[in-house]
Amino acid sequence: MEEIATIQLARDGNTEALRLLFDKNRKRIFSLAYQYVRNSEDAEDILQETFIKAYNSLDKFHLQDGASFSPWLYRIGINCSIDHIRRNKRRKEHSSHIDNLENISSHNSNSDPEETRGKTEMREKINQTINKLSGRQRMIFILRHYQDLTTKEIAGYLNCTEGSVKRQLFRAVQAMKQHLKGLVMEKGYEMQEV
Repeated sequence: MEEIATIQLARDGNTEALRLLFDKNRKRIFSLAYQYVRNSEDAEDILQETFIKAYNSLDKFHLQDGASFSPWLYRIGINCSIDHIRRNKRRKEHSSHIDNLENISSHNSNSDPEETRGKTEMREKINQTINKLSGRQRMIFILRHYQDLTTKEIAGYLNCTEGSVKRQLFRAVQAMKQHLKGLVMEKGYEMQEV
C-alpha cells in the first residue's frame, strides 16, 4: 500500500517520492546494466535512462491492477540495456572489461600472485565470451546466471515463452563452453553442466 502512495505522489511531481523509488531500485538496475555492458559509466547512463523513461511513463503504470513497481522498472532497465548495446554496436570494444570495483573486491593482498593472475585471465575470457553472444542470448544468460532469475521470471520480463528462454539459454551456455574450452582445459578445470 505504501508503494502505491509513493508512486501516486511521484506521478503528481513529488521529487521526494521519486527519490524514494530511485533509492529502492537503484542497485538492482545498476547491477543489471553493469552485467550487460561491463562498464560502470555506461551502466550509470543506463540507470539514468531507465529512471527518466520510468518517470515519463509513470502515468502508464497501472496501480489498480496490483502490479508491482520493481518488475515494471526492471523491464524498462532490460530494454534500456538492450537499446544501449544496439546504439553502440559499431563502436569498437575496449580490450579490458574488468571494472576497478571488481578488481578491488577480488584482490586479496595475501593471495598468490599466480592465482590472482589466473582468476583475472579467466574473468577477462568470460567477459569477452559473454560479449560475443547475441544480444538476446547475452541478456538471458545475465538474467539467469548473474541476476539469479528463474526462466519463468525471465520469460515474463522479456515477454516470451519459457521454452524460448530455455532454448536461448542452452545456446548461450553451449557457445560459452565452446569459447572457454581451451582455457578451461588448459587450466585444469572441469566443465560442468549449467
